[in-house]
Amino acid sequence: MKKYVAFLVVMLAGCGTEISKPIKNEPSDSLSKVMQAVDFAKSHSDYRLYMTLGRKQTIPGFENKNFDKLKNRCGLKAMKGTGDVFKSADDKKEKRLRYQFARQFNEIMFLQCIKNS
Repeated sequence: MKKYVAFLVVMLAGCGTEISKPIKNEPSDSLSKVMQAVDFAKSHSDYRLYMTLGRKQTIPGFENKNFDKLKNRCGLKAMKGTGDVFKSADDKKEKRLRYQFARQFNEIMFLQCIKNS
């Protein structure tokens, strides 16, 4: 019985010395950046959607929609750093993050575009 008590004490002591690390909250952090960009665009009455650059231009979040219709209705602005050329693995990761940002921005801004057109 003393062995079990000693074992439990050691286990509980180990739990008590754990150093808590701040949790990275990237999804909410990126969402706050998107909301800041949306607020800035709304304050300047800029309801254009982001598009990616490269051989095939796309509108993140609206890949299956009519490109010309969206372009005429809301307008488009190019997102820098979304071209086809990657110089490193970091470039690919950065492009993916920019694409996610543009998709979130476009989904929110499209509603504003419809509301204000």
